[in-house]
Amino acid sequence: MDRSVEYLPNGVAVHQATDEAADKSNIYCEHPWCPPDSHCFVYVRYAPEHDPNPMEYVSCDFETWKKRVVGRGRGGRIMANGGKFYYWRLSRKAAQELVEVDLEMEAEQIIDVPEGVPNSGSFDISASGRYLAFSKPLSFDPQMFAVGVADLEHGTVGIIHEDPYICNTHLQFEPAEGKQLMVQHNRGCGFTTEGKMELLCGTEGCTLFLLSVPDGAATRLQVGPPHTPSLSGHETWLGPTGELIATLNYAEDYDYGKGRIIRVKPGEPCREVCTPWELNHIGVEPSGRVFAGDAYMPDEIIIGSPATNRAAVVCQAKSTYNRARRRDGSGKCMFDSHPHAYISPDRKWVVFNSDRTGVQQIYAAAIPAEMIEAIGERQ
Repeated sequence: MDRSVEYLPNGVAVHQATDEAADKSNIYCEHPWCPPDSHCFVYVRYAPEHDPNPMEYVSCDFETWKKRVVGRGRGGRIMANGGKFYYWRLSRKAAQELVEVDLEMEAEQIIDVPEGVPNSGSFDISASGRYLAFSKPLSFDPQMFAVGVADLEHGTVGIIHEDPYICNTHLQFEPAEGKQLMVQHNRGCGFTTEGKMELLCGTEGCTLFLLSVPDGAATRLQVGPPHTPSLSGHETWLGPTGELIATLNYAEDYDYGKGRIIRVKPGEPCREVCTPWELNHIGVEPSGRVFAGDAYMPDEIIIGSPATNRAAVVCQAKSTYNRARRRDGSGKCMFDSHPHAYISPDRKWVVFNSDRTGVQQIYAAAIPAEMIEAIGERQ
């Protein structure tokens, strides 16, 4: 079926990959939700009829848009360990299971997780597959959060760091060696003694630090006040370079704010990338050579090269940027309508959300080789 919806003057063809009425999302965009061979991507759709595992994970092939359900779960999900898909589910015996799906082999296995690892929305697995990092609240009176690490080879679990302001950690292992763990630090965030969030980030601003795994030694990065404006909360490792890429936030509005793109590594001031472009969300394909991101006002999705500092507009998302509201019973959508654009490992596709038709669907923009070459890279 031809799902082309736009042919743009820059050579990009935009395709509508989904058309079902169910709530759905292309998932968050720090990394591509694609296997290394880039033949497909994974998205999530809400399927309450399968409760207690109401999140249905669907693999969708590029170009043919053929779909197959690869799992049903609840809680967090990640791409890790060389491009494998992981998610939490409840078994028939109501036991918590962590499932690994190899999308290239179309095979799954259950990961043996030791007791004490929570079904955390923020978790990650190291490149070797040995360590699983997770975050959890310890107390709300006084307020305190923790980062823990499970050694999957030896079956041990321990807390390696505690802090009152790591409520939204975005945990990410450095992808090459997996010895450093990135942690987002929402300084000044506030919660009631019952655990209800009152403030996501204070005037102290959002920053990042690294934890050495497994010993937990902390390294602070020179981003966020006083070094820069606050981070937007959108960041990722810049492939295997040992650096991170992130966006700043010049506005107090978390949903619609955006700012300059920066790269940073331990011990050095951050550097701007692709000035004067500004973005909200950002993600990088595994080599770290090409990033993709989205911005609100103007509505645009861009790709760029941190190495050459060149960028180009792919297309408009034509999305409302509305926040999810169904969680509290008011509103119509389970997932944010933020575009959350990311680029596939082969640099041929940018996947994003859009509610342009009134129902959120997932779109894939086919990137011509000339556009990749124009930013100084190869497809």
